[in-house]
Amino acid sequence: MSRNGLLAAIQTAQRPLLRRLRALASRASIARVDDGAKLQQVQISVMAGERLDGVQRLQYFGHSAVPPAGSTCLLVSIAGSRTHCIVIGGEHESRPRDLAEGESQIYNSEGDHVWLKSDGEIAIKASLKVTIDSPLVHCTGELTAAGRIYSATAVQDPLGTMQEMRVTYNGHNHGGVQIGSGNTATTLATMT
Repeated sequence: MSRNGLLAAIQTAQRPLLRRLRALASRASIARVDDGAKLQQVQISVMAGERLDGVQRLQYFGHSAVPPAGSTCLLVSIAGSRTHCIVIGGEHESRPRDLAEGESQIYNSEGDHVWLKSDGEIAIKASLKVTIDSPLVHCTGELTAAGRIYSATAVQDPLGTMQEMRVTYNGHNHGGVQIGSGNTATTLATMT
């Protein structure tokens, strides 16, 4: 076999291997998410118009998200084969920016977030409300509110409930107390 014939044979033999190497990892765009399966599955668009459906998307334990359509992800093809792929990540343009070193945020595409700041503060922003579903919420420090505080049941401190205080206050009567002075003095007991 001639030298050129040998080089051609090597190149022909390498093509499938090179194709698989190039396919190991690719940037992709998430088109659709199926979050109802045991493992989340996505439909993705890869370069050159390639579309893959039913690709498993790996997420970090303890955090689950459904990235919006158009989110960028990393497609990893096991052994370079598109028949067995996984997707990692799901970055979107709604991602919070300019966090300080060491800070972290859990966020959604609407701007609601839980922000762990580097100075020790945790900031929660919710456009509608925050719901805590727990039999007990314990606060070790002060609690302040910029708005009203409502309770569906009794409000209590170490001296009793607000209802017990109302009953005591409403039942309290100071008979014989005078209002005014001199000729205009009136006894409270005669006014009622």
